Amino acid sequence: MSTIISSLTNDQRNKLLSLFSHAQLHLLFKASVHGFAADQFHFRCDKQGPTVCVAFNSSGFVYGAYTSKDYAQSNQNILDERAFLFSIREDRPRPIRVGVTPGQHAFVDGATGPNFGALLFLDQNTATVLSPGGATFNFTAAEMHGDNLNLTEFEVYRVQEMGGVLEKPWRIIHKRQELKNRILSYRPDVKGVKEARVLMVGPVGAGKSSFFNSISSVFRGNMTSQAITSLTPDTSSSSSGPSVPLTLCDTMGLEEAEDSGLHPDDVINICKGHVQDRYQVRPTQLWDFLFFNNKYQQHLSSRS
Repeated sequence: MSTIISSLTNDQRNKLLSLFSHAQLHLLFKASVHGFAADQFHFRCDKQGPTVCVAFNSSGFVYGAYTSKDYAQSNQNILDERAFLFSIREDRPRPIRVGVTPGQHAFVDGATGPNFGALLFLDQNTATVLSPGGATFNFTAAEMHGDNLNLTEFEVYRVQEMGGVLEKPWRIIHKRQELKNRILSYRPDVKGVKEARVLMVGPVGAGKSSFFNSISSVFRGNMTSQAITSLTPDTSSSSSGPSVPLTLCDTMGLEEAEDSGLHPDDVINICKGHVQDRYQVRPTQLWDFLFFNNKYQQHLSSRS
């Protein structure tokens, strides 16, 4: 099944979104695909909540109507104080917005195409718009659609309010790359030590693994999530760059019960380099560092 693509350019979409407060658009209906027919419009757009109709003509106008109410073919005149008409052109820095006249109904909820009184889309199931004017919305035809009522395309989008979620960051951190480069270029002052090893210790639920995953995601260039329940050193690296001279060592969380969680004595052994990489920490069994000392040679680079 092929994907249906919106006809809005990035500039047109951004201008349309500027009429809302943090919203996303979801394409429901595209007349060139589904047909310039009222029944097809209602089949895909009824009971969808807030929607915006977008009409295109050959004169370069992108115009339409928004309602926060459902289409339901109730044959009623619908009041909607939030409804408005709009018009967008490339040579206009901002869209024209025409609010509904106070006390007037916004649209007629019938079986025709979207009928906002002053604009009736898909008139008689054709690629045309009926624009008789009226008291519901006050505008000039030249500004709204350039007196060109023939449609080259007609689309309907569901408008999803995003609340406090921002499409763009509320601020740009200019020093982000600088800070990242400082970490990448870091070299320990001690000879024989190629990287810093950071041991993360804390109670269960403190966020050690979340912090680990956040750092790993930054340097790998994609989201990562590793469930880590034992001492697990890992050198983060980007997908195309060198290894980061930093190893984060995650551990089991500290718990009140003696038979669960990381034992405090094991923390000391880890810091002194007595515990080998990938060692599976056991709450009820301390690390036998005397055995380890006899079998493995410790180096400064293995200490946290």
